Amino acid sequence: MEITKFSKDSTYQRISASYIDENFQLVPAEEAIKVRLRHIHGLRLTNKYSKHQAIQIHIREMNVSQATAYRDYSWAMQIFGELDKSDINAERAILADSYWQLYLMALKDRNLEQARKALDSYSRLFNFDKEEKEINFEKITANEYHIRMSRKSAKMLRAALATGVVDFNDIPATDAEYEDISEEPTDEATD
Repeated sequence: MEITKFSKDSTYQRISASYIDENFQLVPAEEAIKVRLRHIHGLRLTNKYSKHQAIQIHIREMNVSQATAYRDYSWAMQIFGELDKSDINAERAILADSYWQLYLMALKDRNLEQARKALDSYSRLFNFDKEEKEINFEKITANEYHIRMSRKSAKMLRAALATGVVDFNDIPATDAEYEDISEEPTDEATD
């Protein structure tokens, strides 16, 4: 494994930092890249295009090469969150939003039967119809642990807690004598 130290931040790192800190200044070329990243992520998120459709539209609308479009897509997914790898909670959130939109459209059209069906589907996503699980209070009760220490250890602990600093170089400990035991048989054992 090779570790590389950069003398200055890369474009990606600077753009990513600009989202974390609003006061971070970007040069105009980096601002243009930032706009492209928002554009390609918006194609995926709001317009619901697939990865390949979004890249082709990005190439056409932003007038960039295919390599740049793929790099923009990769950077956008790293900065804004990966849309291709979603977990069950993300899928549930997307479905909930879709059911809610269906509910609102049905209400607008005054179609109460469709609105009720959309709300039923919405409620099934979050298991509102199931009873709340019983809480096992034995698992969440506080436990008391009694630690027995020698007077010398308790005195050292009090001193460390009073100052807030523990000096591990000045602990009064003595080295114990020991003997290395190898796992190889010796000549004495074979006699």
